[in-house]
Amino acid sequence: DFEISRYPLRPWLGELGFLILRGAGFLLIVLAVGSFRPEQIPLLLGAFSLAWLLGLIVPGAPGGLGVFEASTLAILNPHFSTGMILASVALYRAVSILAESGGAGLAYLDRYVRG
Repeated sequence: DFEISRYPLRPWLGELGFLILRGAGFLLIVLAVGSFRPEQIPLLLGAFSLAWLLGLIVPGAPGGLGVFEASTLAILNPHFSTGMILASVALYRAVSILAESGGAGLAYLDRYVRG
């Protein structure tokens, strides 16, 4: 019998910060590929959040591969060009994979150096 005595606030705040940083990274990549108006920021962040969530929870898709991209394209297609959206999500996926690989490499290097 396991009972939670209080809400795990610190892990929740950490996850919230993680998602905010990923959303900011997505905005910066979209800005690097094309341009958007400041009033489109909530649309971009909302589309990113929903697509990220769908990529996380859709069963049967390995790591959500393809679900994030398709969801982002479906949500943002009426507002942005298809080429800009596809370039942005492809670049975002590449940057995300490189960042995670770099973090894993640094963790391995740290473990190797320490012993």
